[in-house]
Amino acid sequence: MWLSNSWKQEIDITEDGVIGEVIEGLRRTKMTLPYDRIAQVNLHRGVFAATLEVINKGGAGNLVVKGLAKDEAEQAKSLIEERIRPTAEGAPGAQVGENSLVSELQQLAYMHGRGILSDAEFQSAKARLLVNQNAGSHH
Repeated sequence: MWLSNSWKQEIDITEDGVIGEVIEGLRRTKMTLPYDRIAQVNLHRGVFAATLEVINKGGAGNLVVKGLAKDEAEQAKSLIEERIRPTAEGAPGAQVGENSLVSELQQLAYMHGRGILSDAEFQSAKARLLVNQNAGSHH
């Protein structure tokens, strides 16, 4: 799936990862994020357009594409989430699961702190993570 906004900033969702351009000032940098390096995908809906934010597990170098059509951005978010899920679930060992839970909780707290998530959204997402973690650990 390939998307472009009015600034000709592109995002390409491939079999191996997400390729996009990061615009910093007047500089454009091509960036590739393999699915195993993606912590999560955020979608910020504006009145006319949406911003897609692909969060790097390393914490730096997030891929942010602004000004996308809302429906295209939602499709892209769903597709990326589908592709990052198998890498998270396929990881062996309980330790990895615990680490990913901690990092997901930290990411939620970060987004809540920045006002991206409301109190209710934060509590709901946190509860869902904890329920999923407990359900997964009993198998």
